[in-house]
Amino acid sequence: MKFLSMSVSDKGLVRKNNEDSLLEVPELGLFAIADGMGGEMFGEVASETAVNALRDFVTENRAVIDAFQMNPGTENKEHVLDMLADALRHANAKVFKEALQRDIDGKMGTTLTALLVIDNTGFMVHAGDSRLYMIRASEVKQISTDHTLINDYRRQFGDYSGVFDAKFSGILTKAVGTQEYVEPEKLTFAILPEDKYLLCSDGLYNGLGCDIPDFGGVLDSPFEDIQKEKERLKEAMRRLTDVVYKNGAPDNVSMILVSAFSLDEEEVTGTREFIRKFDKIRSVELFKDLEYRELLAVLAQVEIRTYNKYDVISKTAAADRELFIILDGKVSALKGSKLLKTFHSGDHLGDVQFLSGEMPSYNLFLDKTSSFLVIKKSAFDKIVAEEPIIGVKLLTQLATVLARQTNASTELIKEQ
Repeated sequence: MKFLSMSVSDKGLVRKNNEDSLLEVPELGLFAIADGMGGEMFGEVASETAVNALRDFVTENRAVIDAFQMNPGTENKEHVLDMLADALRHANAKVFKEALQRDIDGKMGTTLTALLVIDNTGFMVHAGDSRLYMIRASEVKQISTDHTLINDYRRQFGDYSGVFDAKFSGILTKAVGTQEYVEPEKLTFAILPEDKYLLCSDGLYNGLGCDIPDFGGVLDSPFEDIQKEKERLKEAMRRLTDVVYKNGAPDNVSMILVSAFSLDEEEVTGTREFIRKFDKIRSVELFKDLEYRELLAVLAQVEIRTYNKYDVISKTAAADRELFIILDGKVSALKGSKLLKTFHSGDHLGDVQFLSGEMPSYNLFLDKTSSFLVIKKSAFDKIVAEEPIIGVKLLTQLATVLARQTNASTELIKEQ
């Protein structure tokens, strides 16, 4: 996978100076945006200090990136994400120390959103309300979370109308440098050819007067060649900026557009199959309440497996409890030679054992070639521990599925 990037940063029409800072290090695949706060001078210092500290830390730990490129396994992927999170924590310490030296601790800080792209894997760490968007197959999705008072309330309790005054909407609950320690939001995800990623400050998305997805047609276009791609990125940024300026550009306006492309026809063709499977996964009932970013977080912890017709999957001898969800296919559950039940696309296998800790007493026989989404219990436990809100949604849906299955079984017994 190869990457192109373009960026723009402007003070807008109202602010006296630009407190945003951008970072583009294409040789590392590192891109970041920071929106400083703390007054005209201090906001600028905070954002610049943060992106420089982030760059230096990642540069010094280039060996972690190199190890992942040589062996892109799960362990090395986690090492890269942990390193990038440490880079944001390092940036936090630098900004916090700078504020102490200026005797304004707690009053100087910045948002910080960083994207690291390595081959076909993306890594994000983030604190604040700057944003990262993914533009894929005509869809524009925000994959960072706004760390604001209102959004935190919305994610935990739902509707916030009538709870908060509008003037509190921008209060940050997480930022870099305002406190001695910050725990960043983290995410890994697969990168596909023709993906585009937009990092931007709130001056862009607030200044548009509409949602970024309304500009999906501007940002989504197939790759032709490098020069044309550069021109497309420039044109997309110009059109977005023009709208903000027509709306008065009350804040600094900054963005980075990153375009992923491949000259490997097989890799490009494989993108369509990936999107087909991804769309299938999105339709799975277990995931129906997940936001796009939450779905990406879950998919980073699961597997997609394909088995051939007549294969037998031994569940009784599995080393780890696993929940199987059929994406495509037909499967029979057998206890010895006795047929227990036949399952089809969308069905879950092993829900009770997955949650109870019991080992299954049946094996699976493939009536036709079938694809499964497989969630290991250890991976599920990690999701619940690291992303409690996602964990609650998944457990609620699992309980709903089990209740429906129990009701169906009860009705069948009554009929018999």
